[in-house]
Amino acid sequence: MGRDLKGKELGPGVMQRKDGKYSARYTGADGKRHEKYFDKVSEAKKYVALGKLNNDEDVDGRVETLTVDQWYRYWMRTFKSSLAPNTQRNYRDRYERDIKPRIGKMKITDVKAMHCQQIINAMSGRYATSTIYQTYICMGSMLKSAMMNDIIPKQPINGVVMPKDKKRGVIHFLTIDEQDRFVEAAKKTRNAPQFLLVLQTGLRTGELIGLTWVCASWRKIGVNLRNKIQEKPVNSGMEEI
Repeated sequence: MGRDLKGKELGPGVMQRKDGKYSARYTGADGKRHEKYFDKVSEAKKYVALGKLNNDEDVDGRVETLTVDQWYRYWMRTFKSSLAPNTQRNYRDRYERDIKPRIGKMKITDVKAMHCQQIINAMSGRYATSTIYQTYICMGSMLKSAMMNDIIPKQPINGVVMPKDKKRGVIHFLTIDEQDRFVEAAKKTRNAPQFLLVLQTGLRTGELIGLTWVCASWRKIGVNLRNKIQEKPVNSGMEEI
């Protein structure tokens, strides 16, 4: 971790020399060290970041025309690979469905606040507010990472106006009569035990499918939620367990 003359950390590959210039270095795909000197620390950091991107198979040396789609794939592999599978799936879904169709082919340096706003506006009225916020978080985190690595000069998502959260309708609970009719209808199906368990406990689908005998607490007459089944990536598609 390099430092400036005052001892402040500048990040990997960057350090300030005694003459005030900033040294930027990285190791290329050919195993050779590349080094260059700059007057500004921002230029040195950008040189290192772009040099590392040059080594990435998705970028293939075309950092001057780096697209949002290329940066997204690099960002997911480099910065988000340690996230929980479900969180990665949320990022992937929101990018593929809402972000990529509108700005995926754009050069990341050309993305402005108006492009981010168009994505949010296109979702308004079609998606729940919580889903729109997931897209906002994915897009903001991805672009912030590009800014922190000096790929872009500022955060394009700043200034984006989010839609107001619509008031939710009144939640309707099943009456005793409705529950009785539900039970009678459930008994006529092969999944009657599952339906009755959901009615009595409020389990979610993933929690229900993840139940095994070791989850049963016979003494307390209850269940312990030890496992939760969720989607996971298989090759290029998704498999639901």
